[in-house]
Amino acid sequence: MNFSQGQTVLMQGDLSDKIGILRSGVIKTVFMTEDGDTQVLGLLFPGDFTGRAFESEYRFSYEAATDVEICLFNRRSFEAFLMGSPMLEHGYLLSSLRQMDMMHSWTCLLRGRTARERVAAYFLFSALHSGECDTTIDTCGPNPIVGLRLNRCDLSSLLDMTPETFCRCLHGLADKGAVHVRAPNRIELVDMERLRHFAGPPLEGLVEGPKLVFG
Repeated sequence: MNFSQGQTVLMQGDLSDKIGILRSGVIKTVFMTEDGDTQVLGLLFPGDFTGRAFESEYRFSYEAATDVEICLFNRRSFEAFLMGSPMLEHGYLLSSLRQMDMMHSWTCLLRGRTARERVAAYFLFSALHSGECDTTIDTCGPNPIVGLRLNRCDLSSLLDMTPETFCRCLHGLADKGAVHVRAPNRIELVDMERLRHFAGPPLEGLVEGPKLVFG
């Protein structure tokens, strides 16, 4: 099935009757509070699962952060298939654990960093994991250019700040000579060493790029 950017794939609180494997695009995992506030908890990439086996209702919403293609299966049929195939069960377990590790890593990435450090770390992570995250990277010129695919509201929520704070931090990094804002969604990484400096604690070993478990 195909979903356009902004469409809900699975809704928090609904009966969990489907499980999906993302084929292309980026899906955001979103939690809605009782007051109606929403928080982007993490991102899913091709090969990741939406929904969970053996869960009666969806604990989070899954929304298309970009245009996506996803294979959706009946949850009970998928569970029966899992129990009859140790190899598939093993692969599902590994994928679920990896997705959990990614969320934990993002929590560690945000904790203890200032807003500007989070923005710098995000661009540094994008450059270090070209083709494996929610951005695109253009390396044709002298400096890599990050193409943002998430809208500002989603990206700000992911980094735990307001869109206004994100824009202020982005232009602050530009004023410091670390990046150049070529367009609202195209950010040139002018000075990688300076960007590392503004990102705060080193990222090595903290956030790993997504690894495909199911193609």
